[in-house]
This record gives sequence, C-alpha cells and structure tokens, in this order.
Amino acid sequence: MHDCRHLFVYGTMLTVADRPMGRRLRAESDFVGYGWIRACLYHIEDPESPGSTYPGAVPSGYDKDRVHGELYRLHDPQSLFEVFDVYEACDPKRPEPHEFQRRRVPVTLDGGAVIPALCYFYSWDLSRATRVPSGLHNRVPQTAR
Repeated sequence: MHDCRHLFVYGTMLTVADRPMGRRLRAESDFVGYGWIRACLYHIEDPESPGSTYPGAVPSGYDKDRVHGELYRLHDPQSLFEVFDVYEACDPKRPEPHEFQRRRVPVTLDGGAVIPALCYFYSWDLSRATRVPSGLHNRVPQTAR
C-alpha cells in the first residue's frame, strides 16, 4: 500500500486547521494543489468529548458527491503513513474494525488533472454523524472549491 506517494486530506490535517499533524505533513511533503474526491463528508460526534465533532469522508458512487481538500506528495511515504495510521487510529496495534481506513482514490485537482492518492475514509456506522452537503470541512478555505 506504500507504493502511492500522494495523500489527500480533507479535515484536521488541512493547512487552515493548523494542527501538529498537518504541520508535519507540510514539513515532509510538497503541496500539489486543491481538489476533490467522490465521497460524502460527515461531522462525527466525538463520544470522548461531548459537543465536539471531527470530519469523516465516506466513498460515494455518485458524481455530485464531492469532498474538497488538499493533495500532497510525500517525501517518505512509508514512514509518514506509519505516523498517520496511528493518528487516524488504523495502525496494526489497534483492534479492528478501524474507525478510519486508508484507501486509494482518484483526486480531481481544481485544474482538471486526476491523480491517484491515498485518503483516510471513515468506516464505522453513521449513527453519530451529520452529513455536510457542501463537502467542505468548516476549515477549508473558499478557494478550495
């Protein structure tokens, strides 16, 4: 699975979210551009922090379903995916089924180019989730449309 050097992010690792894991991503990769994937975006209620939510994307087969975000080319994919898997709670030490799964997905850049990338998709049931019809996490800049 480490044969892909690109990672698509749509939530807490976005530049505008300004979180430690996102800063590490930007320090150890090259920004490719803004784009979208065919998926549905949800805000998931955090059971450990009442009133808080985090984003999760679920793949979709419908053309109109889009999640917007950023695409990066990783300098050292294997070591970064090991770190990101722990962050996304889908590393081998965690019990399955994992809440998020890393999967390959085509990313359509704003200019129209399509690049294969890996993305962390939400894989649990959606009973704690609210759909975000715009496909934009609340921290995605308007220019990322």
